[in-house]
Amino acid sequence: MGTDRYAYQSRLRRVSPLPKLLLTVVAMVVCLCCDSVAVGLATLVGMGVLITAMGGLSPRVLFRFLKIPLVFLVVGCLTILVGSYPAGTEVIAAIPVGNALWGFTAADLWLGGRIFCKALGAIGCMYFLALNTPVTDLTMALRTLHVPPLMVELMELIYRFIFVLSETAANIRIAQDSRLGYQGFRRTLSSLGTLASMVFLRAWRRADRIYTALESRGYTGSLTTLHDQYRSGWWLLPLTALVAVVQVGVYWLERMALG
Repeated sequence: MGTDRYAYQSRLRRVSPLPKLLLTVVAMVVCLCCDSVAVGLATLVGMGVLITAMGGLSPRVLFRFLKIPLVFLVVGCLTILVGSYPAGTEVIAAIPVGNALWGFTAADLWLGGRIFCKALGAIGCMYFLALNTPVTDLTMALRTLHVPPLMVELMELIYRFIFVLSETAANIRIAQDSRLGYQGFRRTLSSLGTLASMVFLRAWRRADRIYTALESRGYTGSLTTLHDQYRSGWWLLPLTALVAVVQVGVYWLERMALG
């Protein structure tokens, strides 16, 4: 929801979503295919520059958004990095546990670094799209690309019910707070359990009422929406080619440096 708020304020808001989608997909595919530390970091920096310079987003806000996936990446890469090795194995750092060593080797460190940086680059690409293109514009672009209507409508409905779940949870939380439901550890756990059980029940009932309202208005299995007026984004096509060339160039320089 936060990304959508900034997407509506972006300078690229009125630019056609198709060139933005193309730039995102090309940059992400090149980043993933190169499987390189340097390319991943260069992609992240490049997308960050485009987001701040072209979209008008503050770097501080972008860093705040990056903290969210960064936690998951660190935890995920640690599970890849640390492993068990027989005693006597050449490792960079390890802790002896019984007859084995728990630590990581140079190969593990290089593998974890590649995965971490590659994932960061892909996240930067996705943030370029998410922070400059509202979800409604993205679904319009997918319809233009002839993505199966069922998939697009499922995306729209899922997106809509994110707000339903959020609003339902917020209302229950306010009611619990007004009854001192979060005073003390035991009462907090009890209130959180009640919140988790009730939010989906109430959201399900509300979803059923919304579906009934759609049918009463002639819903036949397809949602019809109006197309917005966009500015041509043809100037993003040369930028897409430039980003891909820079990524390939960084990959080539890294290969040359590593021999």
